[in-house]
Amino acid sequence: MQDPALVHRYSTRLIQFACLLSLAGLYLAYLKTDQVGLGTLVGGHLMLLIGPGLLKLGYVLRLAAEEAAKPQNRRREAAIVLRAQALH
Repeated sequence: MQDPALVHRYSTRLIQFACLLSLAGLYLAYLKTDQVGLGTLVGGHLMLLIGPGLLKLGYVLRLAAEEAAKPQNRRREAAIVLRAQALH
């Protein structure tokens, strides 16, 4: 991972987007059922399926970025790069 801080920022944005998507889906699918059409209702239910999946993906990306940012992993990655450069 080239820049763990950048991946951490993207994962935070993805988690925020997933939460908003889930809340919007909940609002459309269950709270506004009488005022919206069938297509919007189906869209709300789809948001309720997609939102948690994106939330999980964002959380896994965040964990990977935190793991890559640990000092011991930085040394190991540097050693791997040095070995790869020595082979070429």
